[in-house]
Amino acid sequence: MITFNESIKKAIPHLLKLQSDDGHFEGELSSNTFPTCAYTLVQLALDQPIDDDLVRWFAESQNGAGFWGLDAAGGSDNGATLLAKLALMEINKSLGSKDVEPILKKIPDLKLNQWIVKALYARAGYISWDELNAPKILSSVMQMGEKLAPILPKSLVSRFKPPNNYAPPVRLFYTPVFENLFIAEKQTLAPFFILIAIHNKNRREVVSDLIKWHLGSRCKDGSWFRVGLITAVSVLAFIEAKNAGYDSSEVESAIREGHEWLQGLRSSDGGCREARNLNVWDTTLSMIALSNIDTKEYKPQLDRAVVWIVENQNDDGGWAFSGMPGGNLPSDADDTSLAILALLRSGIGKDHDSVKKGVDWLKKHQPANGGWGTYRPGAGDVSCISITSHAISALLEFGGANTEIDRAIKWIKSSISDDGYWKDLWLAKNTYGTALAIETLIKTGQGECDEVKRGAKWLESCQNPDGGWGEDINGSRIKSTIEQTAWSTYALLLNDPENQSAKKGIEYLVSHQNPDGSWDASCVGIYWEVIGGYIDPNNPYVFALTALNLASKLLVNRINFLG
Repeated sequence: MITFNESIKKAIPHLLKLQSDDGHFEGELSSNTFPTCAYTLVQLALDQPIDDDLVRWFAESQNGAGFWGLDAAGGSDNGATLLAKLALMEINKSLGSKDVEPILKKIPDLKLNQWIVKALYARAGYISWDELNAPKILSSVMQMGEKLAPILPKSLVSRFKPPNNYAPPVRLFYTPVFENLFIAEKQTLAPFFILIAIHNKNRREVVSDLIKWHLGSRCKDGSWFRVGLITAVSVLAFIEAKNAGYDSSEVESAIREGHEWLQGLRSSDGGCREARNLNVWDTTLSMIALSNIDTKEYKPQLDRAVVWIVENQNDDGGWAFSGMPGGNLPSDADDTSLAILALLRSGIGKDHDSVKKGVDWLKKHQPANGGWGTYRPGAGDVSCISITSHAISALLEFGGANTEIDRAIKWIKSSISDDGYWKDLWLAKNTYGTALAIETLIKTGQGECDEVKRGAKWLESCQNPDGGWGEDINGSRIKSTIEQTAWSTYALLLNDPENQSAKKGIEYLVSHQNPDGSWDASCVGIYWEVIGGYIDPNNPYVFALTALNLASKLLVNRINFLG
């Protein structure tokens, strides 16, 4: 017989295990195919050992049809499979490993199509660099678009992208199109441009410009954007540059420090994570969940987390997804919003300097349409439901930002789909966007609006027969997950404490808690299309505890839903 409070009490120790001595919370993210393959290519390029655990990861991650998926959710992805094939062929060529041959034999014949994968095949000498180039007529159209870019709206320019099977031309680096790309896209393109420029016309001034720009975009820990694929390809590009005569002490340092950072991406399963940590996200959500339950009881843990959050605020007043004080990892609206909310919920006053600076950053970075994007307007960014919702929650908690909140609410209402859901960018997918939109509209006094009714109806319609919710990063329904069930249940409970779908959601959360009080994490975090998603062990606790805590407050305490 399990009650709300018993379920919460059993789960909290598992969340607290994720808190480090310095106060931050962090779970080990799951391995992904692209960063694991890119890391393998770096190891081989530097004549570093390929250990048995890495080869075992390739074997165990290959599915019965011979494919690899993008992420821990499994599936079959052609690009991921072809990149895994390249990494294994290179291992076999260098080491002649008997363990690799059986894996290679299972891989089906696939056509190279994705230009990023084609570029890495070209680097290894399996295809010509010319195969990355777009046909002349398409190249001419692209060049015309580049010329028009200065007179077009930035929002339109940021969406200008070539077909996925052809590499963007290196000349793009000198255009407004490149300048207005999303920051991660720029840092992904630059090392590929270096490789392409070296192996094509090898114009020294172009290669030198690219090298200078990309060296300047490094984080102080030696990574690029603290992301595995970007950092690994960057190290490969600088190795090629060094071999082509573009050697310097800075290039040497970039190779050495980048490789050292990549070593820390190894996961316990032998593969590589795409990012080393999302510790600001993990810490702020953990603080909010604990403070919702009992601020006094968890004061020691909250106090330590508060110190860490304050110390990891960027100089501009915002927070990045990963703590690096004084570094050049850019602040983003999601982590800034959550940090403000976490500090205020943990007992920090509104007059605290970190809070005021964070609120100022948030207000300054609200786009004209009212909906916050991840980074800044005009940087290849688009407004996002979850980020806007978190920003509104932070400003509501702080108070005195009615103008900004009203504009954001108007944007949220206008962003609902015809089917009644909101699509999100960063977590899977429509359930997350819809749940947060409903929550935000209710908390801002809009609970009776048509959008909330439509959103609640949509959530109810996509509940699985077992009482949970689940969808993949493309929005297709899958088996239920703790995370998606938790945030969907929370929204429906907030809207109507008597909601039957919410009651079934609570039943799912309680009945799927492991005997020791833990919950199994699922792949609900999202990167972009060549990476897929990730599992974060922190997520099931912060979301499930939040939903169960609301249930215990709204409904009669200690009701046993399991009968």
